[in-house]
Amino acid sequence: FFKQKTAYELYQCDWSSDVCSSDLSRGLGRIEERFGAHLPGRWADRLARRIAPALLKGRVESVSRHEWVRLLAGQLGSEVLHHQIWKWAESGFDRAVARRYAGWHQCVYGMEGSSLATFTRQKALGGVCVLRQVNAHVGFVARTLRREVDRFPQFRTAYMNQLLADYDSVIRRRTAEYAAADLIVANSAFVKTTFVAEGIRADKIQHVATGCPPPMARPARAGAGSGPLVFLFVGTLSLRKGIPYLLEAWHRLRAGRAAELWLAGTRELPRLPKEEADGGPRWLGMLDRGKLEAAYRQADVFVLPSLCEGLAHALLEALSFGLPVITTEESGAGQLVQDEGNGFIVKTADAGALCHAMAWCLEHRNRLQEMGKVSLDKAGGWTVGDSNAAHGKILRNFLRKNPLKADPVAVRGTSG
Repeated sequence: FFKQKTAYELYQCDWSSDVCSSDLSRGLGRIEERFGAHLPGRWADRLARRIAPALLKGRVESVSRHEWVRLLAGQLGSEVLHHQIWKWAESGFDRAVARRYAGWHQCVYGMEGSSLATFTRQKALGGVCVLRQVNAHVGFVARTLRREVDRFPQFRTAYMNQLLADYDSVIRRRTAEYAAADLIVANSAFVKTTFVAEGIRADKIQHVATGCPPPMARPARAGAGSGPLVFLFVGTLSLRKGIPYLLEAWHRLRAGRAAELWLAGTRELPRLPKEEADGGPRWLGMLDRGKLEAAYRQADVFVLPSLCEGLAHALLEALSFGLPVITTEESGAGQLVQDEGNGFIVKTADAGALCHAMAWCLEHRNRLQEMGKVSLDKAGGWTVGDSNAAHGKILRNFLRKNPLKADPVAVRGTSG
């Protein structure tokens, strides 16, 4: 029994079945098939991400009302409103699942942030709970953001004020969610490290890195040809992604016409003076899938100076396009990026270290293609299929050590 936070769907998985059905998934599939080519790229991408993944076999049931509201609210342009609706959607989905489904099966598998009510009722009925954790421990995240707002008070926007004001309640909720989980499956070794540092037993946490998309048949330029060397960032332009340090590193690099910095993603931070100067970075905005792939292919180096992540999907995409990568340990890159193998792991929140790595790439352009080939090998050696297989093995091993009751509906039978 699965809960998926991003699609707000429930998966009751019968692994012996070959059918995975859902009113929401089927409906979205028909919409995408009929109208996808005519929709704005951003909406087509969103619909595609909300179709039930093929790896899930069995019956799929949807609790989708909250997600539709959240999707529509995202178009209104108010970050504060969208933040409030996101909280409502997560907690509303969780309460609906707890009320309707907790206890149907012996084990429930939930996504972080949307599982506390479900886990609480499941545990009360004697069931087992597994949490999928795709971000660092909430305490680590909160301290990081508060530290960065103190360092950069000019970024204390209305949205950031709301986010920080909510963190005490978020920490209480997430901490209770962690405590209710019998097993936590993190999506990177870095995430596990933050949990152990917060006092959670290491044997309660397993980690399996998210898989990379398939290596691209037409990879990125990665230093080939001539023209300015292109450094590409993909993600939200935010404090958490380390944007102030990236802009400072770019300013220090003083590359002139020898290099360009491209920023792709939604803007959470206000415009900075350094962006207005000659030779400042190019903000590409939020790109649809086709334009984003074009940006990856035109780039030479991917740069992501994250301060806290789980494992950034954009980094995995960059590997699949064969790009050298400059990032931090806090990006969750782990074994996927190796210094001078296919990129650099630099010290977090350090513009000087970031500038040094970018300067190396500028001075050693002839080595970037070989580094890009290593990235392609990394992507091919750790695919979504590899990740899913490792994930399944973790769950099977856990359930073998924590055997379920013989009656598959025994827990539900006690709930009334």
